[in-house]
Order: sequence, then C-alpha cells, then structure tokens
Amino acid sequence: MKMRHGAPMLLVLFFLTMTMAACNKSSSQNTNQNADQPTVVVPPQVFPRAKRYHLKGKVVSVDKQSKMLNVDGEAIPNFMDAMTMPYEVKPESELDKLSPGDSITADVVLENEKAWLENIAVTAHAQKAGKSQ
Repeated sequence: MKMRHGAPMLLVLFFLTMTMAACNKSSSQNTNQNADQPTVVVPPQVFPRAKRYHLKGKVVSVDKQSKMLNVDGEAIPNFMDAMTMPYEVKPESELDKLSPGDSITADVVLENEKAWLENIAVTAHAQKAGKSQ
C-alpha cells in the first residue's frame, strides 16, 4: 500500500481532532457532575476591629493583683454615661504609675465583648495629705 504525500498529514489531523473531542467531552462531564453538587461559598474571614473611646476620669483604686483599675469616669459621648467602674489595664505595668486620686486620660478599648484601658496618662497627681497649695 502506497501512501500519498498528504495522507500522513490527514491522519495526524484526524487523531488531533479525536483527542480534542475526547478532552472536551470529559471536561464537560466533570462540569455537569459538579453542577449536581451543592456549591458552598465561604466568605473571607472578617476580624472585628477594636473600637476605642477616650476616657477622662479619676482613679478610685488600684488592684495590681487583679490587674484592675477603678475609675470614676466622665461621660463618653455616644458610648456611656459618667460612672465609676473597674477596667483591666494593658499593659499591667501601667498600674505602677497610678495612685488613688490621680486624674487620668486613657483609651477604652472594646474588642470581642471585652474592655480594657490602654495609653493611660496622668494629667494631675493626687494631693498628698498634709500638703497645702
């Protein structure tokens, strides 16, 4: 059997066409199989950002063992009325510079239903007994 010069080219084209058809068929079958299964879309992780409020107040007591500070705080607009309440302090080393009666400013930080004070600054130290002005 004698093949013409163009016959090998026709055979190559025939096999390429069949191979591509087979690939497309299996690809569409995979797509159809996936269409029968439910699709779950997972939203990207959303990490809540901490909210911060500026506090002005007076130190009522310092509890270094519990890492807590009781503050008689002024009202914070759009957050809370004036009240005395305990706060956790971060970092706890901030407690070392505080004494009852000190006037302070600080950031109240709220995150994941927890609250604490950061960036505490003493604006006026407590008057020591026996000192006059």
